[in-house]
Amino acid sequence: NIYSMVERDSEAEIIPYCMEHNIGFVPFSPIASGLLSGKITTETQFERNDDVRNWVPQLSKRNIAGNQPIVELVKKYADMKGATPAQVSLAWMLHKYPNVVPIPGSKNKERIIENLDSVKVELTDAEFSSLDEALHGLKVYGHRGLGGF
Repeated sequence: NIYSMVERDSEAEIIPYCMEHNIGFVPFSPIASGLLSGKITTETQFERNDDVRNWVPQLSKRNIAGNQPIVELVKKYADMKGATPAQVSLAWMLHKYPNVVPIPGSKNKERIIENLDSVKVELTDAEFSSLDEALHGLKVYGHRGLGGF
């Protein structure tokens, strides 16, 4: 299933079920197809032929603009931690559930290394709680729902 700071449907039943039964959960698109990296703007052009981000609702120009408060929140924590927004979004996920192991995808070697380095980003319990609470208060534009584009 899809799971990220902006796709949290799995928190209702799936992740708790997995935790209760000692099952690992491997979410798809933990950086929300790049939205949470802070590198996608309303001016970003995706490759026409083979980039699935052309069909991700959160990445329409209108929804990128609507989701900026979420991106700015993640950037704030990234600045605080000396990390990138993508690293903070992965660190949040790793802190939240012990059985969740994200699989961020990339064709770019630098992004892969950046994603791996997210394990070096330590959120204190207070930082995590503050970030998680703030996320709950922000509207998500272009919600995809469980498992889908």
